[in-house]
Amino acid sequence: MVRDFMALAGSSILHRRVRSWLTVIGVFIGITAVVALISIGLGLERTVSDEVAKVFGVDTFLLAPQRMSDAGRSNGLAQYTLDLEWLRTVDGVATAAAVRQRTAFVEGQAGPDGRVTQGFLPVLGLSPELITSFPSFIGPLELEPGGRLFGEDETLVAVLGRDVATRLHVEVGQTIVIAGDGDKPELTLTVIGIVAPSAEPSQQGFASGVSPSGDTIYVPYDTMDLLWGPANDVLTTLVRTEPGRDVDEVAARVQLELRARGSEVAAVTSSDISSAIGTVTSTVSAFLAGIAGISLLVGGVGVMNTMYTSVLERTKEIGIMKAVGAKNSHILSIFLIESGLMGLVGGIVGTLLGVGVSSLASAVIGRIFDVRVAVVVSPSLIVATLAGAFALGAVAGLWPAWRAAKLPVVDALRYE
Repeated sequence: MVRDFMALAGSSILHRRVRSWLTVIGVFIGITAVVALISIGLGLERTVSDEVAKVFGVDTFLLAPQRMSDAGRSNGLAQYTLDLEWLRTVDGVATAAAVRQRTAFVEGQAGPDGRVTQGFLPVLGLSPELITSFPSFIGPLELEPGGRLFGEDETLVAVLGRDVATRLHVEVGQTIVIAGDGDKPELTLTVIGIVAPSAEPSQQGFASGVSPSGDTIYVPYDTMDLLWGPANDVLTTLVRTEPGRDVDEVAARVQLELRARGSEVAAVTSSDISSAIGTVTSTVSAFLAGIAGISLLVGGVGVMNTMYTSVLERTKEIGIMKAVGAKNSHILSIFLIESGLMGLVGGIVGTLLGVGVSSLASAVIGRIFDVRVAVVVSPSLIVATLAGAFALGAVAGLWPAWRAAKLPVVDALRYE
């Protein structure tokens, strides 16, 4: 019987091709917008999660200031106290690396006028492990020819940004003098590398929010101890857990112990970041999809109008069907299936167009922002979209179908 109902509904749709297709257009425009927006949102979520995984990995977590709004010591960035050597001995920790920052009085070489250049400049202390164990965290730190990065056992060396090197009149192989706290001796550091000016900060940004730039001096983490003593100016710390350990458990334990030591820090794992990103992107996608859903409402009104007109045109046909034994439920089912099929066809066309639009948008975003955005079209999204489209059509056609089912047989047969 259902097959017969579908055959009758399909025949009616084909008999009124132009009107049916105009109605379907109203549906698939809304479906296209919804599918495209949800697909783009899911793609952005996956892209960001993949980028986070490249930096962190499933076995790595970040120690960040608990209150990021707190003013830092010298540049407005939140900082905290950390004993890095103790952290490396914590059960479950395989390796750890940190970033410190200070502003220091620096003396360079004599300029063309014979005067030695001096000034206060930002000094960034980097653990060598950032380069060896967490290369994705720093990015491709490109140096000018002849330069190199510092190794694990070096302390009296520095890497300069090109702006600093020019200002201090120094090149690779020459020295600079940095003054620490009052009771600490000045240190003479040999310049072993200069950051290439062509290196773009956007491609090398630190997760702490401090990007490699031309006006910064980079020194080994241990050099900061020689200049300023124990670390109370840490910007961020990366910790990798031992194989097989639960990163969330180790992160929670490290956070608890550091807070007991007086450090206001928060441990952030990749799952925390992915969850936060997912919440934001899902909310935005749902909001945009809700806006696009307005067009679905318009499409539903179009289906209702078409079905109402169809009922008026087929009043006599309805009377004949009832006269030969069709029940009200049969008439209701035929018209509901017919309106549902129009919604389903609109859903199929809209889904295909939505996938195409999201693929095009992904390509455009990738070309403009130089970032690869995945196109995510899950089977559940397709099934939900098609089911929703059919339900939209059926609901929109409910009132006309109910009206058709309630027509008296005599009145229907007399209708002209």
